[in-house]
Amino acid sequence: MALGLIIGLGSAAIAGSSLYSGYQTGKAARRQERQAKAQMRATRRRTQMELQQMQSESAAASQRFNQQLAMSRERTAATQREAELARQATMKQVAAQRSASALAIQQQQLQSAIQRQSAAAKVGQQKRKKVGSPGALRTAVDAQSALALGGPSQTTQSGVGGLNV
Repeated sequence: MALGLIIGLGSAAIAGSSLYSGYQTGKAARRQERQAKAQMRATRRRTQMELQQMQSESAAASQRFNQQLAMSRERTAATQREAELARQATMKQVAAQRSASALAIQQQQLQSAIQRQSAAAKVGQQKRKKVGSPGALRTAVDAQSALALGGPSQTTQSGVGGLNV
């Protein structure tokens, strides 16, 4: 009986120590579980914060890219407008030069035609003959004629001079 008691007490002690060991193991397992869950929550929070930061950085980068793209398009459009205005101004200048050149050629051709016509016609200015009054037409010879002196002309020896009527 004593042996039965010792075996019973030994079994009880072994059972108690097994229970205690199981209790301690369970307690340690629960503590590890809580720590693992806490670590998992912390990792999840950290991951979510990193993800949010990456998303905000990505959104900011996307916004900057879109702004730069819009500014680049505006600069391109402004450059195209300036180029078009410069082209139009150049075209106007070329047209004005063509017009001036055509006008100069036309004037030169007209001047040449006028010179050819005047060389062919040679219509010079005729010298005007002096025509005066009857008194101005009388010359010294007329004044010495027989009619002017009332007798025979002194220039003729026959006595016949002036008007033979």
